[in-house]
Amino acid sequence: MDSLKLLFIVLPGLFLAAGLILMGLSLAASFRRKRAMAGWQEASATVTGNLHGTDGPGSNGRNRFAPSYEFADAGGKRWLGQADIYSQDQAIIGTHIPVVYNPANPAESTLPVFAVAKGRLATGLVMVIFGATAITMFASLSW
Repeated sequence: MDSLKLLFIVLPGLFLAAGLILMGLSLAASFRRKRAMAGWQEASATVTGNLHGTDGPGSNGRNRFAPSYEFADAGGKRWLGQADIYSQDQAIIGTHIPVVYNPANPAESTLPVFAVAKGRLATGLVMVIFGATAITMFASLSW
C-alpha cells in the first residue's frame, strides 16, 4: 500500500514541477527581453500607421495591430520604427506613444512593454494548483 500512496504523491508532484517549469519559461523570456533593453533610451513617438495581422487558425483569425511610428533620438535625428508586439487595438494615427531605442543603433526600437506568454503561464498555474492540491489531499489520507 505504501507504493500506491507514493504513486499518488509522485504523479501530482510531477504536475507541480512541470507547471513551475512552464511558468518559469513564460516569465524568463519576458525578463530576458527587459534585460536586453536595459540601457535603451526612452523617447516619445508619433504613430504614423498600423501594421495589420491576424492570429493563427487556433485563435479564429482575430485581427491584431502593431503601430508604426516616428521618433527623434537624443541628437534630434528622426527615425521610423515598427512595434514588434501586436495588440487588439489600433493606435490612433497622430497620437504620441512611448518607445525605447538602442542608443548605439536607433534603428532598433520598440514599445516598452512587459510581454508574457499568457497561455503558457496560465497552463503552468493550473498544473501547479492541481499538483499542490492533489499532493495535499493524498498526503493527508490515512491509508
